[in-house]
Amino acid sequence: MTTRAHGRYRSTTLRGSDDDVAVNFVLMLTEKDVTIPDALEVYEKLAVDSLRNIAFKDVGADRQMVQDLTDAAHADGRSVLLELADMSDRGQEQGLQLGVDLGVDQVVARWRADFADALATEGAPEYWPFLGSLSGSPLVLDSTPDELAAQADELSRAGGVGGFVLMPYRQSAYDAVALLERASAAATVPVLVAGGVRDAEQIDDIAGAGGWGFTMGGAALAERHGDPESVSRRVADIMRLCEEVPARRSGSPRTEEKVK
Repeated sequence: MTTRAHGRYRSTTLRGSDDDVAVNFVLMLTEKDVTIPDALEVYEKLAVDSLRNIAFKDVGADRQMVQDLTDAAHADGRSVLLELADMSDRGQEQGLQLGVDLGVDQVVARWRADFADALATEGAPEYWPFLGSLSGSPLVLDSTPDELAAQADELSRAGGVGGFVLMPYRQSAYDAVALLERASAAATVPVLVAGGVRDAEQIDDIAGAGGWGFTMGGAALAERHGDPESVSRRVADIMRLCEEVPARRSGSPRTEEKVK
């Protein structure tokens, strides 16, 4: 694998963790685990300055479009995450190289020691491996709380990772919040929740369970074809929900508010 420096665009972590945001939001420009073909157009129409992080996937990604998207986000001071949805060995290797070539800030992939070594070089993206056993499309989590906690502890000790990605809402065998709590307690790096987040209660739960943040894609993008400005409104709603977590958790009644 070849690497290139990101210059001024290189970030040391996903952006966020400021005093005004209790839990961080990553806008995933995907639907059904595939990068949307109009991702760049959607991004260019965004009018939410407080959004700090965007993401897309290797599947469905037009090479030039995602390069232009990455460059545009970096020019706006945002962090860019690439999630590898092709779980085959070859797909993961090609996706890792794509992330390096694009100059993204983070690559989310299966855990592989050789990936950790490859991304430990100067100027390479951070490595944020998935926690747990995943299969299918869309991906489904198939790991117990004990397995997740053990893996988070082991990989944190191994080093070479900037964070973890967990899909607690992509399974039904265990309580999602309990899974996140166990993983976050065992990890020494941030834990990003991906998949299935749709309302204020889940956002509150993620913050309370120790999650660094969450991704959301389809719920924010669903009405964009008929109403292009809907994405900005929904992203603004999500950012507001993130900022209001402390007030809701301080004793105010729980809300079932969904992204509008």
